[in-house]
Amino acid sequence: MPDLSVLPVLMLVFVRCSAFLVTSPLFIIPGIPTVVKSGFAFLLAIIIYPLVPAPEAPLEGFWGFGLMVASEAAVGLAMGFIVTMVFNAFRMAGQLIDMQIGYAMSQMMDPVSGSLNTLMGRFFYFVALATLLSMDGHHGLIWGLVKSYQVLPLNVASIDGGVTNFIIRAFADTITMALKIAIPITSVLLMVDISLGVMGRTAPQMNIFMLGFPFKIMLGLVSIAILLPLMGTIFATVFDQMQKDLLLLVKGFS
Repeated sequence: MPDLSVLPVLMLVFVRCSAFLVTSPLFIIPGIPTVVKSGFAFLLAIIIYPLVPAPEAPLEGFWGFGLMVASEAAVGLAMGFIVTMVFNAFRMAGQLIDMQIGYAMSQMMDPVSGSLNTLMGRFFYFVALATLLSMDGHHGLIWGLVKSYQVLPLNVASIDGGVTNFIIRAFADTITMALKIAIPITSVLLMVDISLGVMGRTAPQMNIFMLGFPFKIMLGLVSIAILLPLMGTIFATVFDQMQKDLLLLVKGFS
């Protein structure tokens, strides 16, 4: 006879895994069927289950088990939120560049985020996603999920002010990170604006708007092409910090 006593613990593991995957950038794409997402989360839960310590408190009662499920779902959603914030930083950096380069007027509906997004915003988002996969960052995310069960065992999570402050700080760090990524290119475009302004004062008969619009687009794209190969180090640093933030977040729940 199979041992059915493992089902409640396996269910708790599955809840944290599925909540994490639902909010992670790798599985937030609407084109992926729900059956595939659920099946991968269940397969991942089966693989992780032997590595999960036994719950410190007994699983008693329907309402008690329901609270445990809600607690594990909150932990998984918070971890996925941190990962999503990192990728939103790259999207925000692209949007800041679009405001300077002139692409902000060409906003379009992004099916991934379900909101209006700019060209460079989508470009930087998918570049970051491709870089994560090429650097085996998805393995790092799975490792962080496994490590979370060792740092925060089942049925011990608690939400306090420390977790809230950490999430707020992560949101603020997202804006700071976006500014750091966009500053090199926006600085070049700012120098172009200053140069065009000087030209407009010295030669008022020139149509600076018609001259500057295609020139800023050309120089902005050239700057992105030159700096993009150098951003691999930035991506590696950001993804490494993302894994550390996941562990710090999980420690805040304990």
